[in-house]
Amino acid sequence: MDKKVKGAWLIHHTNKLQNITNQGSYQNTFVAGKAGILLSAISETNQSVLTNEKLHVLANASNINTAFELPKLIDVLKDQELVDVTNSGIGVLGVTTSSALQHTSNIFESLEPENLEVAAIELAEIASIKPVSSSEISEKLSDEHKMDKNEVTQLFHDSENIGFVDAEYISKNEKLLFNGNLFRRDSAVKTKAVLDSLTVAEQASLTELTQRLKKNACVAYSDALRILGDNLFKKVNSIGFFDINVVSNSQEEVGFLTLPSAFSKYSNSMVEDAFDLAKAFVASLTYGMTKSTYARGQISMIDRLLAALIDGREVGPVSAIGQDYKMLELKGVVSIRHGEKGGRTGPLMRLLKKEVGELALQAIREGDVSEQSIQSLPGAAITKFRGPEANREIIRREQIQKSPFETNDMISALRTGGRF
Repeated sequence: MDKKVKGAWLIHHTNKLQNITNQGSYQNTFVAGKAGILLSAISETNQSVLTNEKLHVLANASNINTAFELPKLIDVLKDQELVDVTNSGIGVLGVTTSSALQHTSNIFESLEPENLEVAAIELAEIASIKPVSSSEISEKLSDEHKMDKNEVTQLFHDSENIGFVDAEYISKNEKLLFNGNLFRRDSAVKTKAVLDSLTVAEQASLTELTQRLKKNACVAYSDALRILGDNLFKKVNSIGFFDINVVSNSQEEVGFLTLPSAFSKYSNSMVEDAFDLAKAFVASLTYGMTKSTYARGQISMIDRLLAALIDGREVGPVSAIGQDYKMLELKGVVSIRHGEKGGRTGPLMRLLKKEVGELALQAIREGDVSEQSIQSLPGAAITKFRGPEANREIIRREQIQKSPFETNDMISALRTGGRF
């Protein structure tokens, strides 16, 4: 498996492991994933030096305990020669999202993981290509990773309960395994399989929304719900057919949809946006284009703005910069300071992660992010972003509680290419 892909799965698995109280047999996965998350948060395209204060802020924002976890993770990164530690701060080598994933994979391998952990990554990868039956994959995993029947049973149990994969029963003793990354690659073939499993009316609704998303970079949650209806919306989103992104502020929480393959034109979408940074950047930029007033710094020429940021130039000063990009500051995507430029003073912004800006620009150019694209973005500064997988989990839980077999036809169709 490519190291970047393995790194992306380690981040995926670590995000799942953070939701349980005991990481059990997946300690090495958790340590490597946490180290990768920290490395992404503190790194820039160019080499940088962070004060201890800033290091602690970024670690906290990444859900890393600064008293217990941070010292251990710094040691792990230091052992890999990725950081230089001083009494006053930390020096970070130039690291991109892609290289952060490679380093995450290297860290995992250096920890000498258990066979169970390695098999969990392979299972997730296989289940993201197409749904696979538990009986079909058990022998392969057993042979390749030297696991006995009880260990394979434990792997399936852990993977389903922790959330590495989802499962649908197809018989009393057999399940189909899949996960939320199904539509990040080969999406056209999989979309056809899902459409073939639906009624004519459902096909028409889903096609309408898909075409709108291909034309526009994103569609408001409320519009998507109106087009699909509640039942179909929950069915398709429980398997990750669309990405639901949620932005929050002090006034409200608002969602909008994007295509899972939005960043896959030139590469693997899962790898390129493994940390959800580009989606968060697009959310904040879209707010600046559609809701911010001219006086506070409305974005009118997105290409020029992003080109300047990608070039390494500061933009501003406008008051909106000091309010609308706090979330991106905490993710280590941008740096904001008070300064003077062009005879004006105020907040100035610089892009720290060049590749995130490039991905955001790609998504925006591919679709028309405009006032017509999103009518419901917040009317105040965005302070929180909840990514697609967390939102899919919420819908998936609701769908399972309502009917454990509601998405079975679609899952079976993805596996077989037609009706099951």
